[in-house]
Amino acid sequence: MLTTEEIETYHREGWVIPQGFRLDDGELADLRAGLDRVMADNSEIQPDRIMNPHLDGGAPYGVRGHKAFHDLVHDPRILDMAQAVMGPDLVLLFSHLFCKPADSRRIVPWHQDGPFWPVEPLASVSIWIAIDDVDTANGAMRVIPGSHRRDYKAHSLIDDPNSTLNREIETAEVDEDRAVGIELRAGQVSLHDIGIIHGSAANTSGRRRAGWAIRYMPATSRVTRVMPNAAANWEDLPIELVRGVNRNDGTDFAPGNFGRPWSSL
Repeated sequence: MLTTEEIETYHREGWVIPQGFRLDDGELADLRAGLDRVMADNSEIQPDRIMNPHLDGGAPYGVRGHKAFHDLVHDPRILDMAQAVMGPDLVLLFSHLFCKPADSRRIVPWHQDGPFWPVEPLASVSIWIAIDDVDTANGAMRVIPGSHRRDYKAHSLIDDPNSTLNREIETAEVDEDRAVGIELRAGQVSLHDIGIIHGSAANTSGRRRAGWAIRYMPATSRVTRVMPNAAANWEDLPIELVRGVNRNDGTDFAPGNFGRPWSSL
């Protein structure tokens, strides 16, 4: 799924768009139908805060999910991309829907994922799947290339009803002139590193912007389940070994609340 050059780009720049992968029309239609169902079934949750739609009633928010998402987090093509940059032993941390309705004020402030997740040592790849066409006008993600190779920035607590996150890197600490927008056609994916500085502006267009991020870590790292100031509770967050073997005895898979098994539905 990734060429040698794309793997090198990922490690150097902290992000990449694989040119050899795109969901076909049928797969994209299934995913969009799943999104519509999840949005309808979880209308009380902000559409950019729907976590773990690949589960049905799982932690942290008990989201009523859809099997289309469950199938993709285990899809060998997706796992191959994660393996290309993280190694052969993979743990699924969680997945997160980022749906910005048309003319939404919601933003994702500048941040790095590492300070939000209890992973030691910090290592993870996010595979971001575009469910809609994504461009600057409807709030595409922006990244600061190479920022994953520098020290982590301080993240300040914020209280902004239009922010997806409760912490941010202050704008003065970010070289916005170097920012690159990740524009994708529906069905394409991008990969980004746990340490890259990224965020997204409000969707000022008349079009929805829906994307879905799947977070994988190498099984050489561990999940501590303790994270101060976390917006979600990690104590019973379900994590799953999805490829290879666990390489870190410090990761406890037992507490995870996976909700209802798909095989029973």
